[in-house]
Amino acid sequence: MIRLDNERDVIIVGAGAVGSALCYALALRGLTVAMVDAQPAHTEPSVRTSALTNASCQWLSTLGLWPHGDLKVAPMSGLQILNGNGRGRLRFDSADLGLENLGVIVDHAAFETLLRSRARTAPGAQWHNEAARHVSLHHAHTEVVLASGRSLRAPLLIAADGAHSIVRDQLGVSVWRHDYGQTAICANIQLGCSHDGVAWQRFLATGPLALLPLPDPTQSSLIWSTANLEAEQLRELSERDFNDTLTQAFGADLGTLQILSPRAYFPLMAAHAEQYVGSRFALIGDAAHRVHPLAGQGVNLGFADAQTLVQTLLDGRAKGTDLGSRRLLRQYERSRKGANLGMLLATDVLNRAFRHRSPWSEELLTMGLNITQTLNPLKAFFMNQAGAQPQHQ
Repeated sequence: MIRLDNERDVIIVGAGAVGSALCYALALRGLTVAMVDAQPAHTEPSVRTSALTNASCQWLSTLGLWPHGDLKVAPMSGLQILNGNGRGRLRFDSADLGLENLGVIVDHAAFETLLRSRARTAPGAQWHNEAARHVSLHHAHTEVVLASGRSLRAPLLIAADGAHSIVRDQLGVSVWRHDYGQTAICANIQLGCSHDGVAWQRFLATGPLALLPLPDPTQSSLIWSTANLEAEQLRELSERDFNDTLTQAFGADLGTLQILSPRAYFPLMAAHAEQYVGSRFALIGDAAHRVHPLAGQGVNLGFADAQTLVQTLLDGRAKGTDLGSRRLLRQYERSRKGANLGMLLATDVLNRAFRHRSPWSEELLTMGLNITQTLNPLKAFFMNQAGAQPQHQ
């Protein structure tokens, strides 16, 4: 069969961390990929971080994408959870699983830039720095018309263009959405003492306040999810008043907290696509699902999607199956939809359980955290569910 210059095995729209890793993985396995992305490259570090589980790191390692010497990381040796009154405490330690750490924290912009640069140089990858103006599905192929007017064709189109996916909307895929009425405030924070590689999460009545370790042992990344009204009030505070409010809200465990960067504000929503696949297309990452950030699982769910989709397509190719076949793609959907929905529901329940509490429910949560602290098998189960224990190949 003669292949035209604009034809590839797969077209991916969206070169974020998940889309870029997927592009590299497919190209590494011999598929030709057209990557479409109009977003400019990151030029400076951001206040946004990504928590990578050991399971994600293991998959990236199989691709030769991890570890990378140019990327600064902060190993996460433990996770300390507190409720609002501070009397309920639950500690997860990597040593409980015989691991060096539970995962690592990376600067998201630097991490994404690394993955984009590797995907650009992958053999068989063709990069298009322009927007997808129109997508259409046909009997034997998909077509993407670029902003320049050029068209691309492939048996399969993959939407990896994020929570506000234009491709998903053009394909007419319905999406369930839930507005949490919360805003995430992100910034880099100077601590009053060393974090010792421990991530902290305190569940306040308006939402969880998390401090994730950064490579500097006295600095952490703040993700403070709070009610929209309080977020607006915090936005108006001076730096000094914000520091005082933050220190009072978090407590004295890490000393006085001071912001080191501008504050960024992100509205929080949950979302889930009605279908992940159809004839000739698949959704991946935030284009398919969006969860509350309290568990730090967003990018890890996307990498798990990518890993499963890659294996599905490789199995299909080995059998001579059309890569855009809905029957083939349904294998990916069946594998990932339940897991992603489970994480969405788990984070939603946790967020609701710790908000707007009555005195009796506060005591119940305090007791629940303290009881779980004494049950090592249960703690190990939770850590493994969160991807701390990598799967053996």
